[in-house]
Amino acid sequence: MHNKQVLSAAGKLLGAAGLFFVFYTLFQHYTLETFAAHFTQILPILPVLFVVNIISTLLGIYAWHIMLLNYAAAAFSYKTSYYYFAKTEIAKYLPGNLFHFVGRQALASSIGITQKAMAKISVFFAFLLIAATLFSSTLFAFFSTTIPLYILTLMGVSCMITAIVVYYTYPSFPFAAKIRMNLMLSMSVMLQGVMMGIVVTVQHPNMTAGLFFESMSIYIISWLIGFVTPGASGGLGVREGAFIAVASFLHVNIASEVIVFSVLLIRLVNIIVDIMMYLSTLAVKTNIKGLET
Repeated sequence: MHNKQVLSAAGKLLGAAGLFFVFYTLFQHYTLETFAAHFTQILPILPVLFVVNIISTLLGIYAWHIMLLNYAAAAFSYKTSYYYFAKTEIAKYLPGNLFHFVGRQALASSIGITQKAMAKISVFFAFLLIAATLFSSTLFAFFSTTIPLYILTLMGVSCMITAIVVYYTYPSFPFAAKIRMNLMLSMSVMLQGVMMGIVVTVQHPNMTAGLFFESMSIYIISWLIGFVTPGASGGLGVREGAFIAVASFLHVNIASEVIVFSVLLIRLVNIIVDIMMYLSTLAVKTNIKGLET
């Protein structure tokens, strides 16, 4: 328990430091008036960002649904998986990152899954999500024209090692289902990167295809860093700080104020969509396994 508390506290501290870094950089480049003007510029694409984010989330839930059905005593609908996923996803903000998996552990008996099996599901789902993030980021990186060869090589080797580990992890789990889940999760993560590409494109006067893919690749990697940081509220601050730091390290040809604005905008969209999906569970309580009266 003590180690968990230390990890959680460290994650929260890292998230707070990341937020400080992000907002410090933001205030270096913006006044309230210039920030409002910048926000007005991207208003036309906000509906697109919300739609892309919702599709991304639904694909992730479908991957989770596939895994649940493999361990459940009896089949149930996607609607049931959606309900429990959306209901627990909000826990990554309070009390903190990875705690949404704890919430899902508690619902195991409601859908006919043992506690041991649900723990397996949470660990395997998290691992496949990490794998999908690595695959997606590497794919976009290879379409970029400015990421150094040694980084591309490391990413490619990491993907091969990860693919081997995925193949041999949980051998009792059908390999075809693993592939389907990885495809769903990879598409889900890719759409998160696409959001970043869209936002940067709107603001960049000389956007190129290589820069578009590079911004997506870096954002996905920063998303992964935020995801694996225990205690950080949904990776808040960690993801944004990581994106700015990696973009700076690679000397990405995107103005720093555009980078800061973009990561904060996507964070806002993510939070709003998570809240919307949580509230939607109030309207889909009928025919949910485990809630029958």
